[in-house]
Amino acid sequence: MKLRKCVALIMAAVMTTAVAAGCGSGSGGKDSSADGNSSSDAGSSDNTSKESAEEIEVDFWTAPQQVQYDLWEGKAQAFNETKAEVDGKVIKVKVQQMPESPSSEAGIQNAIATETAPAVSENINRGFAATLAASDVVYDLSGEDWFNEVVEARQMSETMENWAIDGKQYVLPIYVNPMVWQWNMKGLKAIGYDKAPETVEEFIEVMKAFDTKKDALAEAGVTHSFYRPSLGRPDQYWDRWFDFMMIYNGVSGGKSIVEGNKLTMDKDAAIAAMEVIGAFGNSVQQGELSSIWVEENPSVLVSINAPWEISLYRENNVVYGENYVYGPSLVNKSGDIPYNYADSKGLTFYKAKNISEEEHKGAVEFVKWVYGKENSAQSDLDWLNATTMLPVRGDLNENEAFAEVMGEYPELAALAEWVPYAIPGLATDKDADIWTAFTEVCSGPYMNEVVEAVPGNAPDATSYIEAAIEAMKQAGGLE
Repeated sequence: MKLRKCVALIMAAVMTTAVAAGCGSGSGGKDSSADGNSSSDAGSSDNTSKESAEEIEVDFWTAPQQVQYDLWEGKAQAFNETKAEVDGKVIKVKVQQMPESPSSEAGIQNAIATETAPAVSENINRGFAATLAASDVVYDLSGEDWFNEVVEARQMSETMENWAIDGKQYVLPIYVNPMVWQWNMKGLKAIGYDKAPETVEEFIEVMKAFDTKKDALAEAGVTHSFYRPSLGRPDQYWDRWFDFMMIYNGVSGGKSIVEGNKLTMDKDAAIAAMEVIGAFGNSVQQGELSSIWVEENPSVLVSINAPWEISLYRENNVVYGENYVYGPSLVNKSGDIPYNYADSKGLTFYKAKNISEEEHKGAVEFVKWVYGKENSAQSDLDWLNATTMLPVRGDLNENEAFAEVMGEYPELAALAEWVPYAIPGLATDKDADIWTAFTEVCSGPYMNEVVEAVPGNAPDATSYIEAAIEAMKQAGGLE
C-alpha cells in the first residue's frame, strides 16, 4: 500500500507543534455539514437553531490542514449515514477547519469566550490541554467507560500515563512522531559500527571514534558529528523538546520535568542529558543547511530524526537501513526503556455555554464510533495512509491491519517500536517561557564551551543545569 505523498502538508502539520501555534497551510474558514452542503452557521451559539426535534448538530474542528479536513470529513459522512441517535435525535456531525490566525490555540480560546466553540476538536497538545483544564473548559475523560475502552482497543495504556494532567485525562491522542536519533549508516560503518548506539557509554565510544577516524569519515563525506543549529538560540525554544527533552527522557527513565506548579526535573539526569550534547564537542554543525539527508554523502553523522521527511527521502532514493537508520533515545544501561519525546496531538471535548449536553453526547458517540473496538484499526490505518504520521497505538507492528504499510515502510515500523515510550510536552502553558530561559542560561552558554572541546569529552554541565533550574522556576512561576 502506497502512502500519500504530502511532504509539504506533513511538514506544516508537524512543525505546528514546534512553533506551539497549531497552524498550517489550510484554509481556516472551510466548513461543511459532512453531506456535501455548505453551511454558514458553524459555531453558532443559538442551540435552538442547531437542534430540532429530530436532529442534533455536532461541530467538529480539525487542524488547519487540508489532509486532516478531508480525512475527518469522510469519517463524518460515514458516521452520519449510520443515523446514530442521542435522546431520540439523529446526530449530524459538521466538520470545519479551526482558525489558523494568529494561532489555533488563540482561535479555540476566542471561540470559548465568544460562545462559538465546537463540541470537539483535534490538534491539541498536552501543554495547551493543561491551559484549558485549568480554566475548566474541557472534559476529564479518565472516568468515562467509552474512553477506557478506546484506550484498550488501541493498546495505549502506557502512553496515557504520560498524558495525565494532575491525574486526569483531557486528551485522546491521535498521532505521535517519536523523536529519536537519525544516524548516517555510511558514517557509522566508516568508524567500525554496524548499528546505532543504544546506551550513553556506547554513544561516547562512537564520539571518540569520530575524533580518531577523521580520514575514514572524510572518505564517506562526513565532516561533522551532529547537526543542530538551534542549540544556542532562545528564540527557537521549541527545539529543546526535540533535543534536550528527548535525551533527558531516555537517561532519566521517563522522569517528569514539571508537575503542577513544581519543577520536578531530576538534576543528575539533566546534567547527563546536557553532557550527551556536550560529547559532540567541536564537531557540531551549527550552520544552517538544507536537505542534508538527501545528499549522496550526508555531511553529518547524526541528527534528530525528522519523520515528516520520510516521503522526501524516498523521492530522492534515500533508503532506510542503507543510507540512514533510526537509533533509540540513549539510556544508561542496556535493557532500560528508551523513553523519548512525543511530537503528538489529540482530541479534546469542550465545555462551553453554547454546547448543550446533547451535543456533547453526540460528539462522544462520533468519537466512540471512529475509535471504538470495531473501527479503531481502520480509522488509524486511514490516518496513517493520509498523513504518514503514526497513530497512537501500542500494536502497530503486531496488528495485521498495519502489516502491509509497515512491511513497505520499515522506517515507520522502526519508529513504531518507540510509540509506547513517547512522552508529550510539559503540562503547562509556560512551555515557551521555561525553555527560552533554559536556552538562555544553559544550552546557549554551554555550547560556547562545547565548541572548544574534543568529541567524546563533554565539558561539565553542572553549573549550567543549576542555573537552568533557577531560571526555569522563575520563568514558569514554579516552586
